[in-house]
Amino acid sequence: MNTRSDTLYRQLFAHPEIVRDLLAGFLPADWARTLDVSVFERVNASYASDRGKQRHQDMVWRAMVGGEWIYVYILLEFQARSDRWMALRMQVYVGLLLQDLVARHCLTRCDKLPPVLPIVLYHGRGLWRASRDLTDLMLPPPMGLEVYQPQQQYMLIDQHRHMNPDDPANILGIVFRLLRSKTNKEMLSALGDFAERMKAPDVARARDSLKRWVCTTLQDEFDEAIMSSGEEPVMLFNRRFKTYEALLEYEAVKRGRLQGLKEGRRKGMQQGMQQGMQQGLQEGERTALKGILQELLDRRNAPLPVGVAEKMDHADAAQLSTWIQALAEGGNPAEVFTAANHPAA
Repeated sequence: MNTRSDTLYRQLFAHPEIVRDLLAGFLPADWARTLDVSVFERVNASYASDRGKQRHQDMVWRAMVGGEWIYVYILLEFQARSDRWMALRMQVYVGLLLQDLVARHCLTRCDKLPPVLPIVLYHGRGLWRASRDLTDLMLPPPMGLEVYQPQQQYMLIDQHRHMNPDDPANILGIVFRLLRSKTNKEMLSALGDFAERMKAPDVARARDSLKRWVCTTLQDEFDEAIMSSGEEPVMLFNRRFKTYEALLEYEAVKRGRLQGLKEGRRKGMQQGMQQGMQQGLQEGERTALKGILQELLDRRNAPLPVGVAEKMDHADAAQLSTWIQALAEGGNPAEVFTAANHPAA
């Protein structure tokens, strides 16, 4: 994610619907799956330490469970790698939260501190290797001091590796699927579920934030200059891939170009000359594009004008790309090749 996506993503967790699905989908507790959005209340998350530092990017909610408030501290962690000292940091944040509750006289009915669920929501690509338990960061104490040592654990949700919730309608599970999409086919499937989920009345208040985030994600993915947040997510995706053939062509070109480049480098190295390298690259790319074009033609099962095979054999990479684009946009094969009466040599 870039900075803009980060900001919009953080804003998702300002909605009780998202926090509800976070607990329902990832906390192994029966009561978490029965919570309604009406029991959630946002809490100020800026706590000043002795040095005056504050954390404005985190989210703190409280939920009424069994007649008492529990607090959910969500630490949105967007760093590139795991933080070895996260358990210690979390102990500090939880301590500041509880200290603030004492100062504001916001304790439970029995005048005790409330339970706190600390969550680290990790978006990094690398594995999270840090311990989730503070005791793992400390030397074993001498005998007799065990009971005096601090304890703290946190719940880690790794968005790229955590299993999806059992409930396919869990909106956060769908968001994670979008973030984890490795192919356009996976992304289109997740977008379809996303668009369907947005119709449900229980996500009405979070709908605009969710759509702004997904539009920004698609814009970053496809480098589109302008995307209207008024369009449905699947429409945005299909504006980039207008037909199924275009989607096939997009993925095939990525594979074909890579294969062609590899083949070209191999030929160029065999010839041992810079000129040979360039010719090999061009020939490899042309061969890959020709294969993509043939695949699109085979899918049409339509009669082709006489001489098409010869035109394809003599066409360069630019001409092949032009034909592929025309077919992917729904052009009639006969018209596409009849219009090109001057094959490149």
